[in-house]
Amino acid sequence: MVIAAASVAACTVVVALLTPTVPVRSAGVFYLVAVLAISSIYGLWLGLATSVVSALAFNFFFLPPLHTFTISSSGDWLALAAFALAALVTSQLAARERAEAEQATRRAAEAELGERLATLIANGSQLQTALPLLGRQAARALGARDGGIHLGPPAPSAQAGRAVPIELDGRRLGELRLIDAPAGIAESADAARIGRILAGLIALGQEREQRLANEVEAEALRRSNELTTALLRTVSHDFRSPLTAISTAAEGLRFAVLEGDERELVDTIAEQSGRLSRLVTNLLDLSRLESGAAVPAAEWVDVRDLVDAAVADVRANGDVPAEVEHESDLPLVRVDAAQLQRVLVNLLENAAKFSPPGTPVRISAAARGGRVTVSVADSGPGVPDSERAHIFRPFYRGAGGREPGSGLGLAIARGLATANGATLTLEPAHGTGATLTVSIPAAPVPEGRPR
Repeated sequence: MVIAAASVAACTVVVALLTPTVPVRSAGVFYLVAVLAISSIYGLWLGLATSVVSALAFNFFFLPPLHTFTISSSGDWLALAAFALAALVTSQLAARERAEAEQATRRAAEAELGERLATLIANGSQLQTALPLLGRQAARALGARDGGIHLGPPAPSAQAGRAVPIELDGRRLGELRLIDAPAGIAESADAARIGRILAGLIALGQEREQRLANEVEAEALRRSNELTTALLRTVSHDFRSPLTAISTAAEGLRFAVLEGDERELVDTIAEQSGRLSRLVTNLLDLSRLESGAAVPAAEWVDVRDLVDAAVADVRANGDVPAEVEHESDLPLVRVDAAQLQRVLVNLLENAAKFSPPGTPVRISAAARGGRVTVSVADSGPGVPDSERAHIFRPFYRGAGGREPGSGLGLAIARGLATANGATLTLEPAHGTGATLTVSIPAAPVPEGRPR
């Protein structure tokens, strides 16, 4: 107000100096200088006050009757209206210009803040180590003395009006807590924009940490697989020679004249050495699958022949009852016959292990949508939901089997099926038992080749 009064006084002195040579009404224009200056700098209300004081000073000192506040002509009223209108227009234009300048300054500051925060996120080894400085810089950009970022749901003790929500696509990531912040700043548009910036940066940091963790886990898994494969290959090869010698000796002793107990011991040696030999064969197959060495020798095959051969193979190793059902007209498939037969043998042995004694295993083949499917179903307890995602993992042993296994049969079956372009899946549970299905592409038969 003092500046406005000083401006009016200065303009009065200037008009007084000019009136001897310049008409009074023309010299009164200098009062507009004070009105324009005060309005543009201090806003509308002080500008209007300046216009009123200017009009009164001009009327008191220069308009007849002098030294009175009487306005005797319409021209004097016009001068007062001109002063007020000038104050109004100038203050509005100045206020708009200041608002635009302030907004541009805020946007530039927010862009600079976003760049600093993005650099902080990118260079930080962990998101948690970057959050304190991130929150401090964001809070100071809003005029607060300090601040911090809290991830997760809002704390019950947080003060209302002192926290800016950090949300991304409607999902709350956390909040920016302000310390000694201006009143109402947490609900302002500036706070909302900074909250969105923080949400994007925090989501980026979390995604980066998850990606790095996945890369580390994948690398560790790759190294573990390489070590496991190398170990399996080495041990399996070392076991094969002595196992062959034991099996050969046991078979030779069967032709000797032995007492009842001695023959029982020989049979046990032959049975267990055969079991160990199959385990070594499984380990070798697994190592070849994991190293990519199990390359199939594809040929045209009738799936019905593979099913019959697999059933005969399983029956030769023990009393495994099986019910076979297949359609009469199945298309040929192009696969490695030995590998796919091994897949079916493993499925049959697995089904027999989980079926009650004397209960037949059901195996069926059918053509479905350009593929040939072979399903093996048992009458066991089924696969619990907690195990369905793990049964194809190597060395995983499901519960409920009549005898312990190595946990390799299904893993090898899926690996061999995949190598031949087929899929092996566990069907959804329907009642008791489990059903495993091999789905094989039915490749088009070349012209002239019989079906």
